Amino acid sequence: MLIFNNRKKSDNSQPQNASAGLPKAGDALPESLKAHSNFVKRVNCSQCGAPKSLPSPTAYIYCDYCGALMDYDFRMANANTNAGLTNTVYHRLYAGLQGPILAARLKGDKDAARALYRQLFTEWLKECPLAVSPRAQTDLAFREKEIAYLAESAVVKDFDPRQAPLDAEMARLVAGFQRIAQPGGAWRIVGGFWEYADVFKRQMVMVYDLMHQLGVDAMDPDNPPSGVALRMEYTTFCQAWLPHLSPEDGERLLKFYGLDGQYDEVEPQKTDQHKCGVCGSEMQTMPGAKKVVCSTCGHTLDIGSGDVPCHKCGALLAFPVDADHVVCPYCQTDTRRV
Repeated sequence: MLIFNNRKKSDNSQPQNASAGLPKAGDALPESLKAHSNFVKRVNCSQCGAPKSLPSPTAYIYCDYCGALMDYDFRMANANTNAGLTNTVYHRLYAGLQGPILAARLKGDKDAARALYRQLFTEWLKECPLAVSPRAQTDLAFREKEIAYLAESAVVKDFDPRQAPLDAEMARLVAGFQRIAQPGGAWRIVGGFWEYADVFKRQMVMVYDLMHQLGVDAMDPDNPPSGVALRMEYTTFCQAWLPHLSPEDGERLLKFYGLDGQYDEVEPQKTDQHKCGVCGSEMQTMPGAKKVVCSTCGHTLDIGSGDVPCHKCGALLAFPVDADHVVCPYCQTDTRRV
């Protein structure tokens, strides 16, 4: 998931804790940002064609049958005030590195810029673990690949000369915004926003086309279907601006970026039960599923091959794909397939 400069507002305060003073779980959210907790986003898997049937506890929607990443749910991305956290923390961290990053860009030094972005995204993931796949919280190798991908994506954009005039246009437009104070200390945008949103959209299409040409998209450890990464980019943009738009304009913005997806009400499903062999979480899975992603630790589990009993405590464990042994999360006994 990328956060290219959304230019919400300048924040040069750079507190030691970049999330200081930001919304916490339980704080009030605008209606447009509330998650559809009792609904399932209507989407079919691009790998096996199966429809999504079980509700996703995270914004990352994985297939109930093969474990492939299917989509990114804008509404779930905003659960527990993640919107205010992820964007503002990024901008606070970026403010502290903006000078050196600009200097590296002016010198044409991609290595220096890449190192700075790695530093930025490493800190960002510490502050905002829910901004990326749940696997990045527990799998350090996956986390490093995620950081490398995010950093390389930022370098591609920064060093594309076609972006400079679009950046200047974005800066001109945002400088012309009028901010109207609202009750409770909030503010609302007036003037020029839709032209701004259109320029950002054109920017991102250009960036992701170039990333594909250079093979950078292949670095994404989540291996998302075509279009999902770009949709995630639009999500971060909307997260930054929805609190400052009227409800009507908020819905218009979601439609403009194709984020007003259809949702089906959750219906009772006949499910099987498995225990993750990595973290021990209990999971409900669809009958006939071959691979599923644990929503707690993010590992893809091979449930099609059957669960393996722990050699000591007997717990039935679903092994990660391609793993021949696990350390039982209940009794810490090394357990191997037989």
